[in-house]
Amino acid sequence: MSFTPIAPTDIKGNIDSALLDKANKLLIEAAKLEGSHTPQILQAVKNLLYSVNSYYSNRIESESTHIIDIEKAMQQDYSKDIKKRNLQILSLTHIEVQKECEEYFKNNPSTSAYNKEFILNIHKSFYSKNGMEPFLDVTHDGMHARITPGKIRERDVKVGNHLAPNPNKLDNLLNEFEHLYNKSLNTSHAVQLIHILSSHHRLMWIHPFLDGNGRTARLALNSALSCMGMSGYGLWNISRGLARNSTAYKSNLSYADMPRQGERDGRGALSSNSLARYVDFMLDISLDQVAYMNTHLKLNSLTKKIELYVKRVNDGLHGIDPLPNHSEKIFKYLLLSGECARGKIPEIIGMKDRTASRVIAELLKRNFIESDSKAGPIRLKIGASMASFLFPMLVPEAEEY
Repeated sequence: MSFTPIAPTDIKGNIDSALLDKANKLLIEAAKLEGSHTPQILQAVKNLLYSVNSYYSNRIESESTHIIDIEKAMQQDYSKDIKKRNLQILSLTHIEVQKECEEYFKNNPSTSAYNKEFILNIHKSFYSKNGMEPFLDVTHDGMHARITPGKIRERDVKVGNHLAPNPNKLDNLLNEFEHLYNKSLNTSHAVQLIHILSSHHRLMWIHPFLDGNGRTARLALNSALSCMGMSGYGLWNISRGLARNSTAYKSNLSYADMPRQGERDGRGALSSNSLARYVDFMLDISLDQVAYMNTHLKLNSLTKKIELYVKRVNDGLHGIDPLPNHSEKIFKYLLLSGECARGKIPEIIGMKDRTASRVIAELLKRNFIESDSKAGPIRLKIGASMASFLFPMLVPEAEEY
């Protein structure tokens, strides 16, 4: 049982030029995001997207909680409803593990996201976190079982029409996955990108764990995209696109399971043509998400929106307490400059030091700005309330959820 080909290639081993062109277009469009704002604002957007990614990745598994509730959990404000509390913990776990993966590759730049041990450790870290016990007991084919974090499954499973590989073959398949995909690391960025998107399906096809394969594979996908040095990654979110097109996502994954259909269908055990359709879908989803962020990250648009947002809050249209007077001046300055020394705030808002200090204190307390120390420069923090207006439909409104 083999998952080859590892990318959609013809019988000569070449990737279709249309896919390469689309991959190159994605690389170019994503890179534009990096030049849109100061590093501090870009980091604020990335921090927001950790929660967005968690929300959508869990939503694909029908186990999500709104980012407003994720933010509450970050402040140790958990729901009294046990089910909602567990989903808050699940969301925080996703964020924590994604950050762990990024930190791991910063400290180990020569390591590959395709490595078997890395993939096993994603699963182990995720399901070993405090509070994850309710998610360890699962049911497959009417039989109850318990997940062992990071452990390769020991029983057969069927996902839709796909009978996953026999447990006895999983270790060798993961070794082969690591070996074959690592060969793509020295190719062009467009070729690497196509291999990364292909690897997401192939890891799902291997289905190494009893449960949690989807989340693990999407975290591995995030890691692989980050590791390749794709400019702009972290400023757009593929899980958002996949969740908003969940039926098509799952359908394309299933379609790519197809065995090879004759001599003209590549040169592996599985269909190269069906893998090409899946990769094309993933590229389209990615391009759509990058276009969304490029549209809404435009500086002129954000400057106007942030001023209007403060007015709407103070008119009672966002269901939160009014913001301090002159908040919009601080937000607009931070949007343009990235950060600001506290001593400059009185000049920006045209008020005395004491008043400026009170405004800063309230905005810090309410998580509209942040700082690394009590006297350090302040930066804009984009939370769920502000994000809902700056980035329309980034996530559903709370009342729609």
